[in-house]
Amino acid sequence: MYGENNTWVVIIYEDEETADKALHTLKSVEKQGMIDFEDTVIVRKDPDGKVHVENAIDRSTKVGAAGGSLIGLLVGFMFGGPIGMMLLGGLGGALVGKLTKSGVDKKFIQDVSDHLQPGNSALFMVIRAARVDVVLAGLREYPGTIFQTSLPPDLEDQLQKELDTHKNEPAE
Repeated sequence: MYGENNTWVVIIYEDEETADKALHTLKSVEKQGMIDFEDTVIVRKDPDGKVHVENAIDRSTKVGAAGGSLIGLLVGFMFGGPIGMMLLGGLGGALVGKLTKSGVDKKFIQDVSDHLQPGNSALFMVIRAARVDVVLAGLREYPGTIFQTSLPPDLEDQLQKELDTHKNEPAE
């Protein structure tokens, strides 16, 4: 379950490898106790424009099943794929409406979607807490375009409950 002080951050890089390198650096910072991730996902758009999504946190110990991930919901909503198809199927209207009406800024969704070009990668993060100065120092060698937003805690809880209710249903 996502917590009260979470920040949603997306960093888009101009190649397909830098998101992995940046996350590796941030995991070292996490081991030092300077950042606490709720969830992370790496998204790559290959030269043909096909989107590839990689869950970057051990879901068995951190957040449960992949189907219950709010960050996965956001990525699926932005770029399609299995989670996106689920949204368009059984869960569609209610969850998409909740995301765009009161939680995730439409401009945030549009900006991230527009900026991820073929050959790019993106690091999606939900951060519980962080020493910003240390995190920024760690990321300095990986320049990218940063997008940030937050969801109100009650909306995160509501979305998570809805996802948990439907996570074992097949996509339509």
